[in-house]
Amino acid sequence: MTTEAPRQTENRTNGTAGPKSNGNASANGSGSSAYGEALADVYDSLYPTSGPAIDSMITFLEELRPAPASLLELGVGTGRLAIPLAKHGYRVHGVDASPAMLAKLHENDPTGGITSSVADFSALVVEERYDVVLTALNTFFMLPTQELQISCLRGIHDALADGGVAVFETYNPQNYHRLSEATTQIGHLAADALLLDTIQVNRQLQSALVVHTILGPGGLRKVPEVSRYAWPAEFDVMARLAGLRVTGRWAGWDRSALSELTEKHIVVVERQDA
Repeated sequence: MTTEAPRQTENRTNGTAGPKSNGNASANGSGSSAYGEALADVYDSLYPTSGPAIDSMITFLEELRPAPASLLELGVGTGRLAIPLAKHGYRVHGVDASPAMLAKLHENDPTGGITSSVADFSALVVEERYDVVLTALNTFFMLPTQELQISCLRGIHDALADGGVAVFETYNPQNYHRLSEATTQIGHLAADALLLDTIQVNRQLQSALVVHTILGPGGLRKVPEVSRYAWPAEFDVMARLAGLRVTGRWAGWDRSALSELTEKHIVVVERQDA
């Protein structure tokens, strides 16, 4: 998913604001599929398909495992990361729960440089093993229970080639956990379209309930999303249960140091038996 942490400069209290996602797996794959089906037509307006953030991500991955490494992206969406990675020489396969997202991916990738499959990656089964498994844009937190997150990690373990690494991009859980009331975030999709994100946090369940509301010429559309955040220490334990170990954690693709105000976490793991 692509759930972003609330930006304090844009929040308005007593509404409800929220995360954004890549269109990926949920409890049985159906929730994320519905998310992707609802937002595939506007997804490329929500997130840039080029720029410094993507360049930094590619540089980070090249330092870990340079192209032409094989790369599996979970929650590939419309290909905003997969396409530039393929252009840099990675052999990319993408998994997503939404057929509409993958249809948009293939529109964006007319040369067919990226292979893809429809799947619920909470129960990941792949035939090939990969040098890199990428789970970006908070997609991992879109799995709504601890059990499903552990199951996903076990699938990633099995999908990694010898010497392979998995890379996660998630929001900093503190950014949501500190919210004491509902908040609203407003974004512009186009000159005649607005996106209103609303979010409510259940701290005991470590859960953020988000409703994306799109206002445009076609009327009003609402898309719900559930995000289940995991604290770093909990993620480390879940990784160990799945046969993985964390080898690095940073505040961004530039490998900057973590702080309480960090917007995101970049986490690298490898197999314990590597």
